[in-house]
Amino acid sequence: MTVRKKKTVVLKPSGRGARLNRTQKGKQIAAIRKKQITGAAYEVIAEKGYYNFTMMDIARRAGVSSGLIHHYFKDKENMLVTLLREMQQDIRTSLEKTIEHVPDPAKKLDIFMDQAFDLVIKEREYVYVTYDFMTQIKFNERMQRILSKLYRGYRETLESILKEGKQKKKFKDVDEHYLATVFISILLGFEQQYILDNTSFDYRSYTRRIKDYMFSQVLIKK
Repeated sequence: MTVRKKKTVVLKPSGRGARLNRTQKGKQIAAIRKKQITGAAYEVIAEKGYYNFTMMDIARRAGVSSGLIHHYFKDKENMLVTLLREMQQDIRTSLEKTIEHVPDPAKKLDIFMDQAFDLVIKEREYVYVTYDFMTQIKFNERMQRILSKLYRGYRETLESILKEGKQKKKFKDVDEHYLATVFISILLGFEQQYILDNTSFDYRSYTRRIKDYMFSQVLIKK
């Protein structure tokens, strides 16, 4: 996850507009600072793990004081929950933008599966951090809800692709919720096995076979 820079707001010299712009600029600075802090938290947790970091580690990485962190986040849990939400939103937004203007549901399905399987290759730190957060779901209901929403979001996106394919007569009359649930389960299992031992199987070859299986289940043969 990266900290995105935003454009500087130009203040007007006087009047009501100037007060409004100052307010907007203050909110913008706060948003950038929060993103800067959560971005640093992401990097630190990826390196040290959930249990082995301090707020001072994050402050040093972000280049801010620990007091500034407490100014924007009331406690450690609040900051971590914010980070988890940002991670979830970043991944889902990236996927949705990629398939947004793709008219062919079969192509959308192909892109969705590629991006899902590529996470463990291209965004391995994201996967590590997500698994670190999973260790907390027994003790932290907020994190459990956010992670549940993350995987529900994956299922819903896949379901919508399958429904679109059915409407356009490209896909069979499948149970889209079942297939989406099965695919996410396979995805998580493959991620875990690959992270534990990436020499135990040919990840690319096996994921291609899973994609072939998914298409065999949904595509209407011409």
